[in-house]
Amino acid sequence: MKQARWISLAVVLLVAGAASRVEAGTVTITFTTTPRGGQYAPNNVVAVWIQNQAGTFVKTIGRWANARKQHLVAWTTAAGQNDADAVSGATRLNHAAPLTVTWNLLDRATAMVPDGTYTIRMELTDLNANTAGQNNQGTFTFVKGSQAQMQTGLANGGFTNVSINFDPAAVGGTCNNGVVDAAETCDPGVAGSCPTTCAASADRCMPNVLVGAATTCDAACRVETISACAAGDGCCPDGCDEASDPDCGADGVDVTGGCETGGGHGQLLVFLGLGVALLGARRRRRT
Repeated sequence: MKQARWISLAVVLLVAGAASRVEAGTVTITFTTTPRGGQYAPNNVVAVWIQNQAGTFVKTIGRWANARKQHLVAWTTAAGQNDADAVSGATRLNHAAPLTVTWNLLDRATAMVPDGTYTIRMELTDLNANTAGQNNQGTFTFVKGSQAQMQTGLANGGFTNVSINFDPAAVGGTCNNGVVDAAETCDPGVAGSCPTTCAASADRCMPNVLVGAATTCDAACRVETISACAAGDGCCPDGCDEASDPDCGADGVDVTGGCETGGGHGQLLVFLGLGVALLGARRRRRT
């Protein structure tokens, strides 16, 4: 009788453990973007993030944006403008190459999320949007559990050729194991390997920015080139002038002390010409 009770208890514990078990794995999303038709097109910025079944923000898993990230209105509303979960790259110059992100199923606090249905949110903008409706918005779902899933040929909200591959048997990564592994740029377990700030760049048109995050072992400093005309970034890129970029002075010279690109090359040539002329005059006086 006593043995039967122990067997019953073992069965109950086994069933309870199976019900509460959290499957690991990874989900990999590949997609192609399309233009929205804004003033910066074909340049564009993109964010990808996860929401749970209740619609609560879980984690940013991909972001191609630094300057103008505030115009990803739906993403900033969900994650906050200072969210640094994942920065996959700089502002994109076109829509030629598809994008791929992989999520290791950890939330912002690096805890494994429970099984269930999750929503993949995508947003793209190529304009100074102030409402989410002005941007491309894609929404897709997958179920995290014991069964693998492969979805292909999806399209929604300006995002096409979308594939979602959930593999519950995949290793979710070796982040925070005290070793900077091959696919990582840093590891929190290795002191000083994950940067928290980046050295200032001497050229404001090529800022040195912090991308990635220590929590995902991909924090790094990366030089990004500013190519779009925009106010407040201290840069006057090539092709910009006072009318399109307040940071540009006369002839495209950056009035805030950053790089002198744009039409400012003409002034530089004038100064060089004057210098050569003065040097020639001094030599003639000596002879």
